[in-house]
Formats: sequence, structure tokens, C-alpha cells
Amino acid sequence: MNSTRYIFANLASSFGLHLKNKRLSEAADEAHLLRQAEEILGEYIWEKVENIDAVNVEYWNLRKHQIAMEKLEGEIQGANEILEASHEKRNIVLNDTSDDSASLEETKDDLLAKSAKMAADRDAILAKAKQIKRNLEASATKVTVLKSQEEKGLGVDNQELIQQENDRRAAYKRDFVDLKKERERLRIEMESMNCRISDIDAELNASRKRLRDKAVSAYHNIGEATRNQSKLRAEVGMNEQEMSLYFAEIGQYVSSNIDKDPACAEVCGDHATLVTQIQMLRSSIELNHKLAAKAGS
Repeated sequence: MNSTRYIFANLASSFGLHLKNKRLSEAADEAHLLRQAEEILGEYIWEKVENIDAVNVEYWNLRKHQIAMEKLEGEIQGANEILEASHEKRNIVLNDTSDDSASLEETKDDLLAKSAKMAADRDAILAKAKQIKRNLEASATKVTVLKSQEEKGLGVDNQELIQQENDRRAAYKRDFVDLKKERERLRIEMESMNCRISDIDAELNASRKRLRDKAVSAYHNIGEATRNQSKLRAEVGMNEQEMSLYFAEIGQYVSSNIDKDPACAEVCGDHATLVTQIQMLRSSIELNHKLAAKAGS
């Protein structure tokens, strides 16, 4: 909201177009942006405001937090080194048994692939057997119809056709028996393969247990170092939150007193653009509040 927009909005409000909620919403959004801009300015200039009495408390609190942050950074670095050493120890333990485990896993994968192919073959056999059953049913029905035609004198001599169909049915039955034998062979092989896979799983589980027992110390150190890292980072986050409040207070005071205090103008000399933006936001918030107040009156 600049002066030109304010004039037009003010004119519109004279005709009943108040838009009070819009003005308040804009003011709230701008207040959030203003706080962020003041915080950024404060972070830029805080080390230069030691001699400005009005923000002396904020300055020295930031110094205190700066020392605390440097200490925390050192502790985090130490925790990182412990974590890296623990990971290295764990990797050494893992590599000691990786070859055996890799060989077992490779064998298991090979068996699983063969088992999957056998399962596909079994499904194909079942599909063929199902089709043969349908063929047998159709053939039996055909023979019944042919015999009925002969008995009722509705057709010529069907004996040759009946014999052909009986031969076909006999071939179907032989094929069905062969498929049944093949399915049984696959079932036995798959059971044997599944037993072998189970044995490999047991070996892998035993290997993993031995590995966990060896690596327990490294995992304990990793967990402890990770928890310590999390705690330290949480402390860093709390420090940063408190510092952001002090930055904002410094930025708010100094940018508000540039025209009154030469010291404030001096520390903001390199950040004129940011200060201008802050002042424009303050002006816009004030104009929006004026319009909102007029709408409510």
C-alpha cells in the first residue's frame, strides 16, 4: 500500500467500498514480512551496535549466544567424529562376513529363480490338464450324440466317427496321465528346493545373529552419538530462535531511529535498500490500518 493506492482506496471507501477484512489481512501479511526484514537487518548489523545503549542488552545476549554456538559447533564436530569412527568399526565387522553372506544370498536367489520357473511350468501343466478335461468332456458328449443319432436312425453309420473319437479320448487320457506325472515330479522338486531355501535362510539368520553380536558395541556407539547429535542440534535450534528475536529487536530499533540517531544511520549505511523496504512496509501497514479503522467507524 503506497500513498497513491491509499488515496484511491480512501476515495472508494467514501462510496461504501471499505474492504475492511482485506485491509486487515494485507496489514497482517505485511507485519510478518516486516518482522522478517527487521530480523535480517539485525543479523547484518548486530556486531556494530555495541555502543547504542537502547539495544545494549540484545547485543550482549547475542555475544553470549555466539560463544554458546561456537561451543556447540565444537561438540557437534566431536560427535560427528565419534559417529564416523563407529560407522567404520561397524563396516569392518560387516565386511568380515559379507563374502559368506553374499555367496548364500546368490545361491538363494538362484534357487528362487528356479522355483519361480517351476511354479510357472506347474501352472502351465494345470492349464493344459484343464483343457484336456474340457476336450474329454466335449468328446464324450460328441460320442453320446453320435450313438443317439444311430439309435434313432437320424443319421448314417457313425461307427467310424465314434471310433475316431474314442481313439482321440484315449490319447487325451494318456496325455493327462503324462501331465499328472510331470506335475508330481515338479511338486517333489519344488518341495526339495523350498527345503533348501529354508536351510539357507536359517544359515543367513545365524550369520546375521553372529554379525549383530559382533557389531553390538559399534551400534551402541552409533546410537549414543546420534542421540548426542540430536540433542546438540536441538540446542542449536533453541539458540538460533532466541538469537532471531534479538536480531529482530535490533533491526526494529535501529531502522526506526535512523533519522533521530546518527549511530543508527551509521550502522545501516551498507543496507540502505533493506531499510527503505522496512520503512515502506511500516508505512503500508499504517495506511491499511487507517483504512480498516475508517471502515469500522
